[in-house]
Amino acid sequence: MISFRRFISLTISFSFLVMSYTGIILFLAPKGRVANWTNWELLGLDKTHYTHLHVTFMVLFLFGMIFHIYFNWSSLINYLKNKARTFSLLTKEFLLAFGINVLFVLGTLYYWTPFEQFLDFEDEVKSTWEKKAKKSPYGHAELSTLEEFAQKTGMNVEKIVEKLNAKNI
Repeated sequence: MISFRRFISLTISFSFLVMSYTGIILFLAPKGRVANWTNWELLGLDKTHYTHLHVTFMVLFLFGMIFHIYFNWSSLINYLKNKARTFSLLTKEFLLAFGINVLFVLGTLYYWTPFEQFLDFEDEVKSTWEKKAKKSPYGHAELSTLEEFAQKTGMNVEKIVEKLNAKNI
């Protein structure tokens, strides 16, 4: 017989690992315009793939957490009780956990130190990709047909095809 509790715990553990991995990759990946123009990939997946994996595993994680909370409701309620074993949101642990989460929300939204430095670091990491890649002539040029690209850049379609063929593209 399958243990649903074990199944849920393993599911949220695996989904957390995938979300952590894809989150780190998305943190390090170039900005969308650079990733799209340069066909950026890591381990055979592009930025869109990593984004889709991150979002779908977040949904799996959320559903798993709903079941996890359901199965562990009594333990969660016990965490919300004080030493006298009465329900209280004013336990040290609750206030500390809540406070840290509020701090992270406000620190991120208002760019407080050290959140500002962390977010600036992310921008710097993403900007290094722009220095390595040639800029696209216009936004989402990679989605244009060859004719549209030639028209917008003032180039000749035949010359573009020659250049692409010369580079085996």
